[in-house]
Amino acid sequence: MPVVGIDLGGTQLRVAVADNRGRVRTVVREATEARRGRQHVIDRIVGAVASALDQDGTPARRVSALGIGLPGPVDPAAGLVLSPANLPGFHNVPLNRILTRATGIRSFLHHDAHLAALGEHRRGAARGASELIYVTVSTGIGAGLILRNELYAGAHGIAGEVGHIVVQRGGPRCRCGNDGCVEAIASGTGIAQAAARLAPENRDSALHGIASPTAADVVRAARGDDELAKTILETAGAYLGVALGTLVNLFNPQVIVLGGSVLKAGSLLTRPMRRSMIESSWAASRKGLRIVRPALGDDVGLIGAVEFARLRAER
Repeated sequence: MPVVGIDLGGTQLRVAVADNRGRVRTVVREATEARRGRQHVIDRIVGAVASALDQDGTPARRVSALGIGLPGPVDPAAGLVLSPANLPGFHNVPLNRILTRATGIRSFLHHDAHLAALGEHRRGAARGASELIYVTVSTGIGAGLILRNELYAGAHGIAGEVGHIVVQRGGPRCRCGNDGCVEAIASGTGIAQAAARLAPENRDSALHGIASPTAADVVRAARGDDELAKTILETAGAYLGVALGTLVNLFNPQVIVLGGSVLKAGSLLTRPMRRSMIESSWAASRKGLRIVRPALGDDVGLIGAVEFARLRAER
């Protein structure tokens, strides 16, 4: 029987209809319009599901399961959306129950980073690995865990919040309220904030005079041999490596899949990251470890949601 997968972000909503082998047949893309509130977003999800099924020629009664990935924190076991920052009004929302009633399809939610890990595990760069970590470095930093071939979400679905590992005591303030989280240093947001903080004091830098520098501005300047920009990325990479080293020591993974827009910085970020990861982890924990880029690209969340629906349909 077919399944439905949904990738819900703060700006874009994507719905896929796939066959029972996970082959995507139909995709509908719409703006999330998150600022218009919880009920509006839910209505858009339900409408997009109906539109995708109509285009696919599949009645809802024939769909075995619906999987949806969205930003955390979420509680997959309880089917609750707890309080994602980019979905205003979603506070302890029983989304599984709401979507099941509204669509007539058994619905199951999970953290989007975890479903990205599942997608790469079953269909992408980590096929064949039983122990893997998917790390995304973008606006924020998050991770999904596959342990013994199973998704691992922790007691309440919060496992994988690698962005909130404190790597620098007394470092920049993080959105979580702590100081020195790796997300506050090595995410796109953290890199941009470092540039905004340091550029006014560095008149020789290409970043000087940019009112609101972005991570892309920093990368561009670093590629032009700007010393400040290179230092910012070196620092970000080094602290990201500390966080990865912690994960390696904790989980002894076979594969780490590194995704997210910040990785477009390339070796300016990854060279200090790899060096720091080695310095921050035990050699025995790194034995056989592969660090790879995602194979599924921008579709990783959507394919992960499809695979999650297939898993739930089998149970």
